[in-house]
This record gives sequence, C-alpha cells and structure tokens, in this order.
Amino acid sequence: MKFFLISIVTIILLTSNVVKSEVTELPYCTSKSIWKHAAYKGVDDSFLQNIETAISSGYCGIELDIIYDEKEKIIYISHNPIDSTEYKRKKSLIHLEKIIKDKNIYIWLDWKNTKLSNLSKGMDIIKDSMKGYLSNENSLILIETPNLIHNEILNLLNKDKNIAILNWISYSSNEDSLIEKTKNIFRFTRAWVYICYFSDKWVSSHDIKILKLCQNERKVKSIFIFTINDLKKAKKAFLMGANVVLSDSLK
Repeated sequence: MKFFLISIVTIILLTSNVVKSEVTELPYCTSKSIWKHAAYKGVDDSFLQNIETAISSGYCGIELDIIYDEKEKIIYISHNPIDSTEYKRKKSLIHLEKIIKDKNIYIWLDWKNTKLSNLSKGMDIIKDSMKGYLSNENSLILIETPNLIHNEILNLLNKDKNIAILNWISYSSNEDSLIEKTKNIFRFTRAWVYICYFSDKWVSSHDIKILKLCQNERKVKSIFIFTINDLKKAKKAFLMGANVVLSDSLK
C-alpha cells in the first residue's frame, strides 16, 4: 500500500509542470560547505549553549532534530520523544529564536514524528516559533522528513519563501532479497526523478552513490549528504557534486 501511494504521488508530480530552475544562493555559505550535525548536542548541559558554540565555531548551517507534541502543541528539539512536560517546554523551538534571530546561519530541521494529521499544525508552529529569524531576508529553514508524501504535502502547505522542504531520498539497499532488489528499482527511479528531472527540489541522502546521478545535467537545487566524519570521504562527496556535507566533527 505504501509503495502504491508513493507511486501515485510520483506519477502526479511527473505529469505536473516543472518549474524553471532558480539559482540556489546561500550567501552565508561557500559553494561547498559543512554543516553541524545535531548542533544541540555537545559538552554543555544547555542545548542552547551547544548551538551557540557551533555557530561561533564558524558553521554556516546547523541541523536539529525536532518532535511535535500534540498535547502541548509545541515543537521541541530532541531526537526522541520526551516524557517530562517541563523538559519539553525548556527545549521548545521558540527558545532557539532568541539566539539565532540576528545570526547569519541556516537551519535544517529533521522532523522525526510527522503524521498526516500534524503536518499543518506543525508547520504553523515552526513559522510562529521562528518568525523573527524568518523575517531576515537571507534566512532559510529546511524541513526534512523521510516520508515522500509528507514532504509533498508540506510543499503545498508552505507559503513562506524562507522555508524549503528537504527531501530525504534513499538510493539503494545492499540486502540481497528479491523484495529489496525490487524496492531498489523504485528507489533508483525516485532518486533520478528528484535529482535529474525536478528543478525546484532540495535533496538529502546518507548514500554518497546518489551523487553519481546526472553529474553534469542535474536539475535539483542542492544535494545534502549526511553524516560524514571522515575528511577524505567528505572531499570525495564534494568532488562528486555534493553542495552540503553534514558532520559531527568536520569544519
């Protein structure tokens, strides 16, 4: 059922008019830049202090995991759900606004618990929590989910020019089963469509092999590769055409 729905979305997208590619400009970054993975983690007990440390270290972009809490109607910074209501509020996205509002930094939000029922509410909370930052001309928030359908719905919901949807795309599985080999055909086709055909998409992937696609004829706005902590592998990714590498330790 899942693959049927994804196939339907892909067909709809392929039959839609393709928007002419716009030049992707990230003035705060070089053309090949390294962003800080999970910038809220670090040596300090304060997640805000860890983020400030990452920014002051010279990163032009930071990645943060977020969770939407339906009961509290907040989005907080965490990889996993938190039980304590007090702790959720302490890690609310609204506190991030206080330290980045006037900073030259880009934000990658990895939304961990999207559902069809919370996409619109979550998007509204992100916009409201970050409205000061979003008022800056060159600000950019990239919202990533691993679900293609959720991504496309968020694309439809989003009316803010300083917010974009980062499409997490898998490329292949090394498992040898017939099912996985069949899925790999779909994975490859989806990756090709998003990188080689669409001109208005942002793509992320953990698989460096995805950079082999259409190396000289790409339509995609930018390709983000995660998470690389080996300098040689990062250099290879950039040589293959990655625009951004996400890392825990590289700068």
